[in-house]
Amino acid sequence: MMAEPVMIDHLAAAAREGRSLCWYCREDVRDEPLCPHCVKIQPLGRNSDYFSVMGLPRKLELDPRVLEPVFHALSRRFHPDVYRLASPRERVIALENSALLNQAYRTLRDPFDRAAYLLQLEEGRASEAKEAAPQELFEEILEVQELLADFRMADPEERAPFRAALAAKREELRAAQTERAARLTGPLFRAWDALPVEAGAAARKAALLDEIRRLLGERSYLRRVLTSLDDALTHD
Repeated sequence: MMAEPVMIDHLAAAAREGRSLCWYCREDVRDEPLCPHCVKIQPLGRNSDYFSVMGLPRKLELDPRVLEPVFHALSRRFHPDVYRLASPRERVIALENSALLNQAYRTLRDPFDRAAYLLQLEEGRASEAKEAAPQELFEEILEVQELLADFRMADPEERAPFRAALAAKREELRAAQTERAARLTGPLFRAWDALPVEAGAAARKAALLDEIRRLLGERSYLRRVLTSLDDALTHD
């Protein structure tokens, strides 16, 4: 009769101390994918984020040549076929681990998704990058919107000058989007990865996150405007 309360106390103590216990034998498994005591597969979801799931540091400059073999090695280890003869619980964990690995890989292999995900990790979902027009391009974007409206209202035989103007604007906005992408994945990524761990770096860290959020939002906005231009110039 005393076994259940004792087990609950054991689990609560482990949680307070930040330890992970094996779902099967209740021994400490730390961050191991397999329990070192009973060798049962463990849920990867107990780790807090995609970087931890992949066994990688929370950095923005991730070399695909490092990320891809890590993903494939972990996928082979947790593939559901490996556990097709295991217990129902182990089969479920293998399926969940595979799904989590796929999502982590899809997110981390794309530099912009990776930056957006890190922003959420550091500041919470409420701090997601929101689309925002670049202030220095505000007048140009208004002009593009007016040109698009005039282009769509014009008769087909009258659209040539509007089409030429829109094509020129599209190239300007593409250059602006490329410039933001380069700034984000170049100097900003390097600055984030070089941050010291001391508490004194908090202000610098906050400033970098603000800049990452701003550039992601502007890039997203420009991508939407460019999609509208592409659709108009291709289909209208």
